[in-house]
Amino acid sequence: MTKRNTREIILEEALNLFSVKGYESVTVKEIAHAVGIKDSSLYKHFGSKQAIYDTLLEWMNQKFEETVTFYRLPQGEIENVAREYGRNDLIWLKKACEAVFLFFLKDPQASNFRKMLTIEQYKNDDAAKTLGNWFFDDAIKFQTDLFSEMIRQGTFREGPPSIIALQFYGPFYTLLCQYDNMPEKEAEALGILKAHIEQFASIYQIRKEEN
Repeated sequence: MTKRNTREIILEEALNLFSVKGYESVTVKEIAHAVGIKDSSLYKHFGSKQAIYDTLLEWMNQKFEETVTFYRLPQGEIENVAREYGRNDLIWLKKACEAVFLFFLKDPQASNFRKMLTIEQYKNDDAAKTLGNWFFDDAIKFQTDLFSEMIRQGTFREGPPSIIALQFYGPFYTLLCQYDNMPEKEAEALGILKAHIEQFASIYQIRKEEN
C-alpha cells in the first residue's frame, strides 16, 4: 500500500471538514488538528487556506480526467467525440454514464467536493461559480455541443440541442442528489439511470439500420 504524504492528508482532512461545515467556517487550526500536526507545520505545505482550496480544485480536475481516461470515454475535438458516441451501442453508453455517475456518487473526494460547494455557494462567489461550472454550465454546454454535432452527423434526431441536453442531464443530477446519502441503494439508482438512458436513446438516437 502506498503511504500517503502529509500534503495529501491535509487535503483530505480539509475537504472532509469543508464538506460538513463549509469552507468559510473551517479554520487552519481545525485542519491542522484533524491532521495531527501544528499550524506552523501545515504552513510548510500550504501558505493559506485559500491555497488548500485552490489545490483541491486542481486535484478534483485531475481525478475526473483520470476517470474519463480509465474508462476510455471519448475526448478531443467535438466532431470526433460525437462520431464515437454515434457509432457505439446502447450497452456502451450505459456503461459510460454509469462510470461518471458512480465517480460523483461514490468517490469520497468527489462526493465531499460537491457537498462543500453546495454548502458554500450562498456565501462564496467562487464556490458558486465552481459548482455551476462543474455540475451545470460545463456539463450542459458539452452535451449541447455533442448533440448538435450528432444531429449534424445524422446519428441523432432533429431538435433543439440545448433542450435535449437538459432532458438528458436533468435526471442524472437529480439522481445524484437523491441517492447521495443512500449508498445502500446504489443498485436502485443505477437501475433508474439506465432506464432513463434507454428511454432517451429510443427517442433521439438514430440507429444504424435506420440510416
